[in-house]
Amino acid sequence: MSLKTFDQLDWITPEAEEFADYWRSLPRDGGVPNRSAFDPTKIVRLLPGIAMYEVQSGEEVISRLAGTELVEFFGQEITGKNLLDLWPDEFRDEASRSVTMMVTQPCGIIVILAGRTRSGKIARSAAVGFPLLDHDDICNRLIFFSSGFVEAEVRITREDQILSLSVERSTYIDISS
Repeated sequence: MSLKTFDQLDWITPEAEEFADYWRSLPRDGGVPNRSAFDPTKIVRLLPGIAMYEVQSGEEVISRLAGTELVEFFGQEITGKNLLDLWPDEFRDEASRSVTMMVTQPCGIIVILAGRTRSGKIARSAAVGFPLLDHDDICNRLIFFSSGFVEAEVRITREDQILSLSVERSTYIDISS
Protein backbone atom coordinates (compact mmCIF):
# COMPACT_ATOMS: atom_id res chain seq x y z
CA MET A 1 0.00 0.00 0.00
CA SER A 2 1.44 3.33 -1.01
CA LEU A 3 0.71 6.67 0.54
CA LYS A 4 0.56 10.02 -1.23
CA THR A 5 1.49 13.31 0.32
CA PHE A 6 -0.94 16.23 0.50
CA ASP A 7 0.81 17.91 -2.43
CA GLN A 8 0.45 14.83 -4.66
CA LEU A 9 -3.32 14.55 -4.34
CA ASP A 10 -6.22 15.53 -6.55
CA TRP A 11 -8.67 16.75 -3.90
CA ILE A 12 -11.60 16.37 -6.35
CA THR A 13 -13.46 19.40 -4.93
CA PRO A 14 -12.20 22.71 -3.49
CA GLU A 15 -14.20 22.01 -0.32
CA ALA A 16 -12.38 18.69 0.20
CA GLU A 17 -9.07 20.51 -0.05
CA GLU A 18 -10.32 23.17 2.38
CA PHE A 19 -11.26 20.43 4.85
CA ALA A 20 -7.84 18.77 4.47
CA ASP A 21 -6.10 22.11 5.01
CA TYR A 22 -8.16 22.69 8.16
CA TRP A 23 -7.29 19.22 9.53
CA ARG A 24 -3.59 19.89 8.82
CA SER A 25 -3.81 23.17 10.76
CA LEU A 26 -4.97 21.46 13.97
CA PRO A 27 -2.41 21.42 16.80
CA ARG A 28 -0.86 18.06 17.58
CA ASP A 29 1.81 16.42 19.71
CA GLY A 30 2.88 14.01 17.01
CA GLY A 31 1.05 12.97 13.89
CA VAL A 32 -2.61 13.02 14.96
CA PRO A 33 -4.58 15.90 16.49
CA ASN A 34 -6.91 15.43 19.43
CA ARG A 35 -10.67 15.45 18.86
CA SER A 36 -10.90 18.42 21.25
CA ALA A 37 -8.81 20.50 18.81
CA PHE A 38 -11.49 20.12 16.13
CA ASP A 39 -13.53 23.33 16.24
CA PRO A 40 -16.61 23.17 13.99
CA THR A 41 -16.98 26.97 14.11
CA LYS A 42 -13.83 27.22 11.98
CA ILE A 43 -15.44 25.37 9.06
CA VAL A 44 -19.12 26.22 9.42
CA ARG A 45 -19.84 26.11 5.69
CA LEU A 46 -18.51 22.53 5.52
CA LEU A 47 -20.53 21.17 8.46
CA PRO A 48 -23.39 19.71 6.37
CA GLY A 49 -20.85 17.30 4.82
CA ILE A 50 -19.02 16.36 8.04
CA ALA A 51 -19.20 12.94 9.67
CA MET A 52 -17.39 11.66 12.74
CA TYR A 53 -16.90 7.98 13.50
CA GLU A 54 -15.62 6.00 16.47
CA VAL A 55 -13.64 2.90 15.54
CA GLN A 56 -14.55 0.49 18.33
CA SER A 57 -13.15 -2.59 16.57
CA GLY A 58 -12.58 -3.95 13.09
CA GLU A 59 -16.28 -4.84 13.01
CA GLU A 60 -17.77 -1.74 14.64
CA VAL A 61 -17.33 1.79 13.32
CA ILE A 62 -20.07 3.83 14.93
CA SER A 63 -21.27 7.08 13.39
CA ARG A 64 -21.17 9.73 16.13
CA LEU A 65 -22.16 12.67 13.93
CA ALA A 66 -23.58 13.05 10.43
CA GLY A 67 -24.16 16.39 8.74
CA THR A 68 -27.42 17.23 7.02
CA GLU A 69 -25.99 16.70 3.51
CA LEU A 70 -25.00 13.16 4.48
CA VAL A 71 -28.41 12.42 5.97
CA GLU A 72 -29.96 13.71 2.73
CA PHE A 73 -27.54 11.68 0.57
CA PHE A 74 -28.22 8.45 2.48
CA GLY A 75 -31.93 9.20 2.81
CA GLN A 76 -31.77 8.28 6.48
CA GLU A 77 -30.14 9.26 9.74
CA ILE A 78 -26.85 7.39 10.16
CA THR A 79 -25.82 8.72 13.57
CA GLY A 80 -25.53 5.80 15.99
CA LYS A 81 -25.29 3.22 13.22
CA ASN A 82 -22.37 0.98 12.31
CA LEU A 83 -20.80 2.39 9.14
CA LEU A 84 -19.70 -1.10 8.10
CA ASP A 85 -23.34 -2.21 7.87
CA LEU A 86 -23.61 -0.05 4.74
CA TRP A 87 -21.03 -2.22 2.97
CA PRO A 88 -22.11 -5.44 1.24
CA ASP A 89 -20.36 -8.60 2.39
CA GLU A 90 -17.95 -8.63 -0.56
CA PHE A 91 -16.60 -5.14 0.37
CA ARG A 92 -17.03 -5.13 4.14
CA ASP A 93 -13.61 -6.66 4.97
CA GLU A 94 -11.83 -4.11 2.80
CA ALA A 95 -13.79 -1.23 4.35
CA SER A 96 -12.90 -2.58 7.80
CA ARG A 97 -9.21 -2.82 6.87
CA SER A 98 -9.23 0.74 5.56
CA VAL A 99 -10.71 2.33 8.68
CA THR A 100 -8.53 0.17 10.92
CA MET A 101 -5.44 1.25 9.01
CA MET A 102 -6.46 4.90 9.31
CA VAL A 103 -6.33 4.67 13.10
CA THR A 104 -3.39 2.24 13.46
CA GLN A 105 -0.96 3.51 10.79
CA PRO A 106 -2.30 6.33 11.08
CA CYS A 107 -3.16 7.87 7.71
CA GLY A 108 -5.86 9.71 5.81
CA ILE A 109 -7.89 8.62 2.81
CA ILE A 110 -9.69 10.16 -0.13
CA VAL A 111 -12.32 8.08 -1.91
CA ILE A 112 -14.96 8.20 -4.59
CA LEU A 113 -17.96 6.30 -3.23
CA ALA A 114 -20.86 4.82 -5.14
CA GLY A 115 -24.05 4.29 -3.19
CA ARG A 116 -26.67 1.86 -4.49
CA THR A 117 -30.22 2.88 -3.63
CA ARG A 118 -33.24 0.76 -2.83
CA SER A 119 -34.41 1.12 -6.46
CA GLY A 120 -30.96 0.27 -7.85
CA LYS A 121 -29.90 3.82 -8.74
CA ILE A 122 -26.30 4.89 -8.18
CA ALA A 123 -25.36 8.08 -6.33
CA ARG A 124 -21.72 9.17 -6.05
CA SER A 125 -19.74 11.35 -3.68
CA ALA A 126 -16.16 12.18 -2.81
CA ALA A 127 -15.03 11.77 0.80
CA VAL A 128 -11.81 12.68 2.54
CA GLY A 129 -11.08 11.47 6.06
CA PHE A 130 -8.45 11.75 8.76
CA PRO A 131 -7.83 10.25 12.21
CA LEU A 132 -8.28 12.02 15.54
CA LEU A 133 -7.33 11.08 19.10
CA ASP A 134 -10.03 10.65 21.74
CA HIS A 135 -9.91 12.32 25.17
CA ASP A 136 -7.55 9.54 26.39
CA ASP A 137 -5.18 10.18 23.46
CA ILE A 138 -6.20 6.93 21.76
CA CYS A 139 -6.41 7.11 17.98
CA ASN A 140 -9.92 5.76 17.43
CA ARG A 141 -11.84 8.66 15.86
CA LEU A 142 -12.25 9.47 12.18
CA ILE A 143 -13.45 12.76 10.79
CA PHE A 144 -14.71 12.80 7.19
CA PHE A 145 -15.94 15.43 4.81
CA SER A 146 -18.07 14.43 1.83
CA SER A 147 -18.81 16.60 -1.19
CA GLY A 148 -19.34 16.45 -4.93
CA PHE A 149 -22.62 14.57 -4.58
CA VAL A 150 -23.73 13.35 -8.00
CA GLU A 151 -27.01 11.61 -8.60
CA ALA A 152 -27.23 9.60 -11.83
CA GLU A 153 -31.00 10.03 -11.75
CA VAL A 154 -33.39 12.13 -9.74
CA ARG A 155 -34.54 10.38 -6.57
CA ILE A 156 -36.54 11.21 -3.49
CA THR A 157 -33.88 10.33 -0.94
CA ARG A 158 -36.19 9.50 1.97
CA GLU A 159 -38.05 7.03 -0.24
CA ASP A 160 -35.04 5.68 -2.17
CA GLN A 161 -32.38 5.30 0.51
CA ILE A 162 -28.77 4.30 0.00
CA LEU A 163 -28.58 0.64 0.99
CA SER A 164 -24.96 -0.17 0.20
CA LEU A 165 -21.65 1.46 -0.66
CA SER A 166 -18.69 0.60 -2.83
CA VAL A 167 -15.41 2.36 -3.56
CA GLU A 168 -14.67 3.41 -7.11
CA ARG A 169 -11.28 4.91 -6.29
CA SER A 170 -9.26 5.42 -3.13
CA THR A 171 -5.92 6.90 -2.16
CA TYR A 172 -4.29 6.75 1.26
CA ILE A 173 -2.78 9.99 2.54
CA ASP A 174 0.57 10.29 4.33
CA ILE A 175 -0.19 12.54 7.31
CA SER A 176 3.43 12.61 8.56
CA SER A 177 4.49 15.26 6.06
